[in-house]
Amino acid sequence: MASDSNDATAAPRDVPAFRQLSVAEAHALVESGDGVLVDTRGRKLYDNAHATGAVSLPVSEIEAANGAVTLDAVRSDRLLILYCA
Repeated sequence: MASDSNDATAAPRDVPAFRQLSVAEAHALVESGDGVLVDTRGRKLYDNAHATGAVSLPVSEIEAANGAVTLDAVRSDRLLILYCA
């Protein structure tokens, strides 16, 4: 099946949809304002402790929405940096 360039699930910009980052890369993206940390653990774990500036989006919510989730508190042009530990 060919990908439609207007497909709403297509990644913005010319970047892969998913890739692994080093801690240094993630830190640089957050510091530059191009990235935001997203804690994918459950809300209780997030409330107990999380990385400074991270937003909560449990993986269960991502799965329930078939990956089509939005974060109202995050600008759409920022890269989401997902972590779970």
